[in-house]
Amino acid sequence: MIEKTLGHYQILDKLGAGGMGEVYRALDTKLKREVALKLLPADMSTDAARLERLQREAETVARLSHPHIVHIYSLEESGGRHFLTMELIDGEGLDKILPPGGLPSARVFDIAIALCDALSAAHEKGIVHRDIKPANVMVTSGGRVIVLDFGLAKQAGPSKDTIPPESSTTEILPLTGEGAIMGTVPYMSPEQFRGLEADHRSDIFSLGILLYELATGKKPFEGATLSDVGASILRDTPPLLTQYRPDLPRHLGRILAHCMEKEPERRYQSAKDIRNELEALRDEIRSGESSIGDNRRAFEPDATPVPPPEPAVPARPAPELHSIAVLPFVNMSSDAEQEYFSDGISEELLNLLSKVKQLRVTSRSSAFSFKGQNLEIPEIAGRLNVAHILEGSVRKAGNRVRVTAQLIEAAADIHLWSETFDRTLDDIFAIQDEIAAVVVERLRITLLGEPPKSGAPDPKAHALIMQARHMRNLGSVEAYEKAVELCRKALSIDPQYAEALITLAATYTNQASKGLRDPGEGFRLAREAAQKVLAIDPDCARAHSMLGWISGGYDGDLATAARHMQRALALEPTNSAVIGNASGLATFLGRTDDAIALDEYRAARDPVSPNTHVKLGLDYISAGRLDEAISAFRTSLTLSPGYITSQFFIGMVLLLKGESKAALAAFQKELDDDYRLKGIALASYELGRRAEFEAAFTRLRDRCEDAYPSEIAQVYAWIGDADAAFNCLDRAVSQGEALGDQFLQPSYRNLHDDPRWHAFLEKTGKAPEQLAAVTFQVTLPA
Repeated sequence: MIEKTLGHYQILDKLGAGGMGEVYRALDTKLKREVALKLLPADMSTDAARLERLQREAETVARLSHPHIVHIYSLEESGGRHFLTMELIDGEGLDKILPPGGLPSARVFDIAIALCDALSAAHEKGIVHRDIKPANVMVTSGGRVIVLDFGLAKQAGPSKDTIPPESSTTEILPLTGEGAIMGTVPYMSPEQFRGLEADHRSDIFSLGILLYELATGKKPFEGATLSDVGASILRDTPPLLTQYRPDLPRHLGRILAHCMEKEPERRYQSAKDIRNELEALRDEIRSGESSIGDNRRAFEPDATPVPPPEPAVPARPAPELHSIAVLPFVNMSSDAEQEYFSDGISEELLNLLSKVKQLRVTSRSSAFSFKGQNLEIPEIAGRLNVAHILEGSVRKAGNRVRVTAQLIEAAADIHLWSETFDRTLDDIFAIQDEIAAVVVERLRITLLGEPPKSGAPDPKAHALIMQARHMRNLGSVEAYEKAVELCRKALSIDPQYAEALITLAATYTNQASKGLRDPGEGFRLAREAAQKVLAIDPDCARAHSMLGWISGGYDGDLATAARHMQRALALEPTNSAVIGNASGLATFLGRTDDAIALDEYRAARDPVSPNTHVKLGLDYISAGRLDEAISAFRTSLTLSPGYITSQFFIGMVLLLKGESKAALAAFQKELDDDYRLKGIALASYELGRRAEFEAAFTRLRDRCEDAYPSEIAQVYAWIGDADAAFNCLDRAVSQGEALGDQFLQPSYRNLHDDPRWHAFLEKTGKAPEQLAAVTFQVTLPA
């Protein structure tokens, strides 16, 4: 075909071949542009019905005009052969660039979110791909992700409908048109493999397989032959993602497992839901936010099969006049890797504005959750419950930087101020100070003290710390190590650079909390770094809050924790992370009313954080406000469908209300294995289902008895076996299990009258008289 002509297209060279035919690079001699030309199989030209369906699909896909879907130009015919012309992609297929061990976690998230966007756009138009696989996804030299053959795979192939029993595991199955088996076996859904009707949820299953392979370098379903692979798809549960990649969050594995549910109705019901989950998880990893009282998994996000029925989001007050969200500044540099710099500018402005006591600034995790979303400013502000938005862009070239910032009054969508700063990199701190000063002035805030200043560290040290923060937010093992290295380099240049020390402390805390560094060493190093920050800047709220978290959550020194938390609240009373940590301490101390007041204050002012609503629900349980607890957990699911433990705690509330059957149904929706098994065991016991109880409890013991004996203790306590429960609790203490606020769990209620319970609390520093001796006063901002 090379150098031949089809119509006004000159064939230049062959690009590849697949189930849809051969693909060539061609020159459109009329428009003088190069295109990809796909020559369809010869038998298609004689099948009028298939051609008609193909024409309809091509027209529909062409109308999508989506950045992550290859653009189809035309369906044409020349010399009796039909062919498609489409956008020529300068890039490589994922199958060509996937390393044996999988892609870096940040790249996995980027590609996954782009694929979800493409699928969502197509599914909304009624188009199903049916052949999602690495070879059908290309990545351009600029990093753009593009899906090929959208909506067309079902139209091609010879008329056969059986699976060759012993063929290659990568072979494309014979395709017909209506009612045929369609796809590539290792990426097929169960219903595809069985030749049943496949809808958009089949693409979701295939997406789960693809993302699993991107993350690990391995296919989740394998076998020596096509039949073996198909049997694995129908029967097997893939190995845990963390078995191959311990640096990846467990919740990513749960998201992919939810995609790969055998029954379509148990999967995510839309690609948009997957995107929201992935984006929420990515932002959670980047923010690294935590609270005192979090146990080992207490506030990780999770995926739930079906959103709760009509969950009601609590009514929000009108946004305060002095409230603002700093959206991620857009990287306008030619180098995409400069995104760390634009993100860093946004984060530093957010931290700077947080020092203004009269101004409520939305948390980084909430503000950055809107990154890359094409939403109108009033809608974003409405979701964040703020009156103003600060947004902008950054272009960095050599030693020059151009920062454009604009302050927007959200309700009216009016620009209050806009300015472009064209300076050298040495002036970046002055630019930030000027922007912060304008915000304070335009919002007519009367400062009670000095205006916030960013300081002027050594420019080289500052550049290293911007990179370090970016690496820390990526959240992988390697990224954390790189962040530590960059912080140390910055401190070798400027040992008194407080931002370098606080970033180093936060990274050590992340490593220790996730088991990536010995907890004793990690928290010791974090504590030392945070203490050095306070020696330089005694009024650093972030350092006080971090020391409070370490003192209370790891050291068990609640008095020191309270002192630091009190100071952090006084310094930055509207800082969402500070309020969250203070609420955790209040819960720990048994000050439930104070904890609820802090939770409700935070939820009203940082409303898109599911973490906040889960914490609020737990405190409602402690206060006996069970209906409000269920409402809070359902709100968390609305914000992030399937947020971890939400279904479990809904089940616990229902158990406490005596609704055991409804509780069991809720527990069964919890996808975290440990929480689900624990809940099923508790509900089955209440329902008198001995066999189901034994099965769930046996599996839970197999998973947790060695590493997390407190999980087993909760079940023993619930069923009234106090001796076994206290034996597990003693082992948990002796082996250093981080119990956090687990002693508040309602599952321990049957132990409360046992003298050994008070002895256990006393031994762990949580006896009522010990907690009452800690001074911690909560005063909410006006």
